[in-house]
Amino acid sequence: MRHISSLLIHGSGETSSAPHRSLKTPIYETASFDFESAEDAEKSFMGLNDSHAYSRISNPTVTELQERLKLFSGAEQVLCVASGMAAISNVFITLCKSGDNIITSRYLFGNTYSFFARTLNSFGIEARFTDFENLEVLEKNIDGNTRAIFVELPTNPQLILFDIEGIAKIAKEKNVVLVVDNTVLTPYLFPCSEHGVDIEIFSNTKFVSGGATSIGGSILIYKSDKWTANPKLQPEVEKFGTDAFFKRLFKEIYRNIGACLSPNNAYLQLLGLETITLRIDKIVDNSTKVAQYLLEHPKVKAVKYAALPHDPDYERAQQLTGGRPGCLVGVELQDREQCFRFMNALKMIRRGTNFCDNKSMIIHPSSTIYWDFSPEEKAKMRISEGLLRLSVGLEHIDDILADLDQALNLA
Repeated sequence: MRHISSLLIHGSGETSSAPHRSLKTPIYETASFDFESAEDAEKSFMGLNDSHAYSRISNPTVTELQERLKLFSGAEQVLCVASGMAAISNVFITLCKSGDNIITSRYLFGNTYSFFARTLNSFGIEARFTDFENLEVLEKNIDGNTRAIFVELPTNPQLILFDIEGIAKIAKEKNVVLVVDNTVLTPYLFPCSEHGVDIEIFSNTKFVSGGATSIGGSILIYKSDKWTANPKLQPEVEKFGTDAFFKRLFKEIYRNIGACLSPNNAYLQLLGLETITLRIDKIVDNSTKVAQYLLEHPKVKAVKYAALPHDPDYERAQQLTGGRPGCLVGVELQDREQCFRFMNALKMIRRGTNFCDNKSMIIHPSSTIYWDFSPEEKAKMRISEGLLRLSVGLEHIDDILADLDQALNLA
């Protein structure tokens, strides 16, 4: 099999080894597993065999999802965890210690920003919020204690596409790990393996789950020798070489934090992967048509969608995604009051915080995700009172446009 859509349905293509030759991966909903012998138990805990011991550490259903995601992405290693935020926290607690810093943008999802600015800061890890639209400034912020550069692609909800190739070049020259949150695009629209990314993360809850069926996250690790420059990882570098990061992550941080993915959620996400390419193709097509419609509506101040020729990131979207920048459309109205009138007038499109869903959803970021941020913080992050984040779904395009039209007329 050569095509990703086939691989995500059939996996490696090997004959099923599941009990009763099931054509679907069974759900191993169990906490622990039996060992053939005391010697087998010892080897399992030492990591000398592939047997499962305890589902907080590994589980056959979760393992199959990880293998399927390797096929999807081309990653060397994949670890699935309880959520997208669990993926982010596991990565940076593995990479950083007190006194270290990471370089990132201010334009971040609210919880990610809070994790960097507040949670990591309380452990003595500095997040340097930098202007990623000026690569010279980015480079100047890197020093001997910088352990990673973190990029959302695109930023959520500002939908900025940064120069990831320029950032990757700097990361390579400085021998700094490049971490990309690829939730909005997935490996299907933006293959991190082709752009110098060391670690990719995404929320399985979005496109992977196939319709908001389950919470989950993934950490995808690409071949890299940058771990050798990280003092915290030196014991693993000496033992495991280029597998150093994964070994520290899996053997210590992931097990100790305990944010494991449940077998049932892994099963639902395996089902979602079987149709992910079809869903993304349709949703991107719908998103482009929605953005074009909104751009021409007199009540809409501005539209942010990088597939539109007027968008400042249009050329970059063509280069990085083939002109298919995902499902999110930024919509700017006059103010908070008009946003609320518009949202409340919608009949089919849901008022919800998920995105990359089968259903179209809309949210007012300032009053929800960023509700406890100060006006000054919001201004720095380009979160205005008139900004709406629209996640376009799988519904018939005529129904989506009709709902938007009647609601805008009432706003």
